[in-house]
Amino acid sequence: RRQIEIFESGEGLELAKEWIGEKITTFIDHLKELEYKRHAKAQEIELEIDEMKKYLEKLYSVDLNLDESRNTIMAYEGNASKHYYNTLAFLIPEPFKFHGRSRRPAKDEFNCMLNYAFGILYSKVEKACIIAGLDPYIGILHTDNYNKKSLVFDIIEKYRFIANKTVFALFSMKKVNQSYFDKVYGGLTLNKEGKQVLALALTEKLNKEKNYNGRRLTNIDIIQHQCHQIANNLISEEA
Repeated sequence: RRQIEIFESGEGLELAKEWIGEKITTFIDHLKELEYKRHAKAQEIELEIDEMKKYLEKLYSVDLNLDESRNTIMAYEGNASKHYYNTLAFLIPEPFKFHGRSRRPAKDEFNCMLNYAFGILYSKVEKACIIAGLDPYIGILHTDNYNKKSLVFDIIEKYRFIANKTVFALFSMKKVNQSYFDKVYGGLTLNKEGKQVLALALTEKLNKEKNYNGRRLTNIDIIQHQCHQIANNLISEEA
C-alpha cells in the first residue's frame, strides 16, 4: 500500500530521478576510469561524457507530475545511455566492435554477454527486494506491463554498471573467445562455456568489497542494504 501511495506521488518522481541519476552517474564514472587508462582516446571520451552530463542536468530539472514526466525521464536516460554504449563500442578491441544495444537476440558478442549478465543481476535485485519486504511488481517508471516485476526493473538501473564493467573488462583483457557463442536465427547466444566464464567474473565483482558509508561491504550487500533503506523509508513515512 505504501509503495503505491509513495510511488505515484511527488516523492515517487524524486525517487525515479534519483535512481536514473545514479545510473547515469555510474556510467560517467566508468568512462572516466577508461579515459584515465586510454590517453590517446581521452578527447573522444570526454566529449561523450559532456553529452551525458547535459542529460543528467535535464533529468534533475524535471518537475512535472510523474505521469507527465515518466516518458521524459526515460528519454533522458536512453539518450545518455546511447552515448555511454557508443563509447564502449569505440573502445572495445577490434574483433568485437558493436553498434548500440541489442537484446533478443543479441546481434553481437558484447551484447550477448551483457544480456546474460543483466539476467543474473536481475535475479539478485529481485531477491533483495523480496528479502526487504518490497513488492517487486509495484514500480515507478517501468509500469507499462502489469505482469512485469516493475520495481526490479526500476532498482536494477542503479546497478547496471556492475554488469557493464564486468563484461567490458573481460573483452578489454582479451578473456573472451569466439567459441563462447553460438549462432541463432537473427543473432547470437551465449553457450555453456561462455556462461561459466561470465558467471564467475560477475560473481567475483558482486562479492568485491568497497567503502560504503564508512564500512567495507560487498556489492551484493550494498544492493540488499539499499533495498532495506527503501522499505524502511516507506515504513517511517507511514509512521
